[in-house]
Order: sequence, then C-alpha cells, then structure tokens
Amino acid sequence: MISSLIHLEKHLHRHAKPIHGFGPVQKRAAVAILLRQADDDVELLMIRRATRDGDPWSGHMGFPGGRRDPQDRDDIHCAKRETWEEIGVELDGCAELVCELGEVNTGWRPDRPEMLVAPFVFALRKPVVFDLNDEVDEVVWVPLSFLLDEGQRTPMTWEWRGEKVESSSYLFENYRIWGLSLMMIDELRAAAMG
Repeated sequence: MISSLIHLEKHLHRHAKPIHGFGPVQKRAAVAILLRQADDDVELLMIRRATRDGDPWSGHMGFPGGRRDPQDRDDIHCAKRETWEEIGVELDGCAELVCELGEVNTGWRPDRPEMLVAPFVFALRKPVVFDLNDEVDEVVWVPLSFLLDEGQRTPMTWEWRGEKVESSSYLFENYRIWGLSLMMIDELRAAAMG
C-alpha cells in the first residue's frame, strides 16, 4: 500500500509514457491529475462536471482540463490553463509535474481518434483554494488506497447508440468514476504499483 506521496512519486518518475500509435487527429485536450498527501494516504483530485445540455461529459467525474486552444503552446500549457480556468488553481505556483500518462482516445477506433486527451500528473506542494467556474459543480478528493483496492471496482451498465454496454467503474461515496477517467486511473495505478 502506498501511503506517502514521496514514495508514490518515486514510482511515477520511473513511468514511461506509453506511445499508442493512434491515427491522425485534429482535436486535442489535456487534463491535470493532482495528488496530495493527506494524513496516512495520498489523495487524487477529481471534479464533477456541471450538468449542461450538449456536453457529452455532463455531470461526469473527471479531471480539470479541456480542449486545446490555438494559443496553447503545447498540451501541458493547455492542462495548466484549463486547471486555472476551471478550478482557480495556478499549478506553476503550487505543484510540480511528476509524469505524463499515455494519451486517451475519446473515440472507439484507434485508427480514427475523435480527440486525444493528454493526462499530466502533478504533486501539490502547498494547500490550494478552489474557485470553480460554471463548468464544474464540485471538487472531490479520492483516496488512492480506495482506487488501488481491486475490491472497490464494480460493474456498471450504460447505453450507447441504443445498446446496453457493460464496463468497470468505481463508486466512491455517491460518485461514479468510469470511462476516460478510469482509463487514466488504471495507468496511474499500474505505474504506482510498478
């Protein structure tokens, strides 16, 4: 069990970002996965997105971040900008980049990605105060020990294009964690245990 952020960082610093070889893509996004030490556990920050018409991730649990804008120099700049805009945290002043995880494809076909999301893992070095914008309903700190416990995983069924689809998830308190966020968490879990 990993109860120290310093111990976790040693594992994550060794993590090599996997190259998935996705086909060409026009749209990119980036997210920030924030970690902090909390008593005898490490916690991971998630957000619950605001419920909005037309937003495919409306009400879902995720990480601060969003689409890359033309003025973004690179993916990490996008993750930092979006974190500032969504939750009011200036990462350069309070956190250190630990590693980059593999890009996640929002589409179903590897050869035709709809959008690629680049996840960056940061360790918080000082406490932060949140200032949520209208895209975020709340922030939730999830204990890493909960996410590392395979017994906490639970199946879920959801509908896609009129068909029922089963997938894995976590149910932390009343928050369902699944989909793209779960893919990122799974890579983080593997890196933490490696």
